Amino acid sequence: MKLTKPLAALLGLGLAGAVLTGCSSQAGAQSTSAPANAKVTLTVLSPLVVETPSGDVEKAYAAEYQKLHPNVTIEFIGVPMNDAYAKISTLATGGQMPDIFINSPEFSAKAKQLGIVADMDKLLGADYLKGFAKAPLDQAKLGGKTQFAPYFTIPTGLLYRSDLFKQAGITPPTTWSAFEADAKKLTVDTNNDGQTDRWGFAMVGTNDGSGGSRFIPVMRTFGAKELVKSGSSWTTQFDSAGAIKAFKLYGDLVNKDHAVPPGPLQTGYAQANALLATDKAAMMITGPHTIGAILTQNPALKGKLAGAPLPHAPGEKSVSVLGMLGWSVSQDSKHQQAAADYIKFVLDKKNQLAFNAATGRFPTRNDALADPQVNRPELKGFIAAQDNAFILPAVPYYANLQVIAGGDYQQVILNKMTPEQAAKDAAEQTKKSISDNG
Repeated sequence: MKLTKPLAALLGLGLAGAVLTGCSSQAGAQSTSAPANAKVTLTVLSPLVVETPSGDVEKAYAAEYQKLHPNVTIEFIGVPMNDAYAKISTLATGGQMPDIFINSPEFSAKAKQLGIVADMDKLLGADYLKGFAKAPLDQAKLGGKTQFAPYFTIPTGLLYRSDLFKQAGITPPTTWSAFEADAKKLTVDTNNDGQTDRWGFAMVGTNDGSGGSRFIPVMRTFGAKELVKSGSSWTTQFDSAGAIKAFKLYGDLVNKDHAVPPGPLQTGYAQANALLATDKAAMMITGPHTIGAILTQNPALKGKLAGAPLPHAPGEKSVSVLGMLGWSVSQDSKHQQAAADYIKFVLDKKNQLAFNAATGRFPTRNDALADPQVNRPELKGFIAAQDNAFILPAVPYYANLQVIAGGDYQQVILNKMTPEQAAKDAAEQTKKSISDNG
């Protein structure tokens, strides 16, 4: 198979256990036996295929699978992550679902409500399911039934430039007050021209899932939960003292500490990791996958990136989100067995390790997790963060809460709302979502 230049570069950076060699024997041993003769086209809705470097690896999976199964054609539907769930919902409503689609703890309740998930327990089989790590598999289930095959986890933590921390004489902060102090210390004029050109914190400040999914764990480190069970229903702590402090933190980092690069409301995930890659920022709230994305842009930073658990407020604990995505087979697919076979191929040990080497995302299969490659020094802080992961509330409107959070922290950053007003507004919108969904 001819390698694309991006994938060849990844291999050169140490894409261990390559995607292209030795996969067929293992994948075949785990296979559900794709049809040997009938022509099959599998459509796969993936947000990862439009990203770098994950897209190159996914395309390599597909190319190798098609070599092994000449009767099968893999066609990707590439949709940016922030648009993926809306796109799936639209396709479901129109009866145009792909054979395989991305799924997650945030979306699985909505997908179940839409009735678009095939019987994953039957398609994957009980023996195969035993090969998943317990935490990802638990979060892939609703009511005891598997909704998707976990693909990877990206536990939320603090990514930082370890070389800059060493130069500044600081260690990863464990409290938000220490984080603020470090962010200010790392905000500097590197070329002495009188203008700040490196900032302490690359804030993902967009009003979308990327921004909201980072703010909610931060809020939880202040002891405030976006949803808490109240009898048979839900309530929120968006208007609690802890939530107010979280909104205040975001506003202060921009307007008081001046530790965030200009334009935080337009800084999404891609822009934030580019800030680290171009030496414009020193810290970012994200998962280990960002290491791969940064090194693809700037290989010179290899060995200069590391992770740590999120800071927390005094008396509270650090938290994390597994940041998991997985694959579901569509209920409407005419090729469910072939789709399950392809998913198992993607989750083969060598493929999982190749994906980990390229992206920093953690495997979900026990055999891959046991490999020394996953315990690389730069990943140890994120491995520790996994122990702090909470299970996302299984409600069909969960993704809406992330957008609610994003809209309100933007208002604080713009000085159009006080933290107290933002917290009240977020709580009112969340209570309406609860009410609207029974």
